[in-house]
Amino acid sequence: MHYTEDPLMDAARHEHRLLLERVGTTTTLFGGETSLFAAACSAGDWMDPTQYHDYAHHEGFDQHMHDVQQKIHAGTEDAAPGEDDRPDQEA
Repeated sequence: MHYTEDPLMDAARHEHRLLLERVGTTTTLFGGETSLFAAACSAGDWMDPTQYHDYAHHEGFDQHMHDVQQKIHAGTEDAAPGEDDRPDQEA
């Protein structure tokens, strides 16, 4: 499931936002100028200083959010008691 559709990611989506900072320009094939950006996560746990067009950073941020989703699901699985973890069944 994509992180944008995952109910466990509701809080994380508000905490983790893609931030773009204009760091330069480049000349297009037809002589026009276009901006280049560095990217970071608003939660402070991911950044990509590479100068790309803004849309090129979305793939890296998507991978970062997938990693966040994996951590959230792993934490949920660790916190949820299983059938064998019931205190009344301890030896």
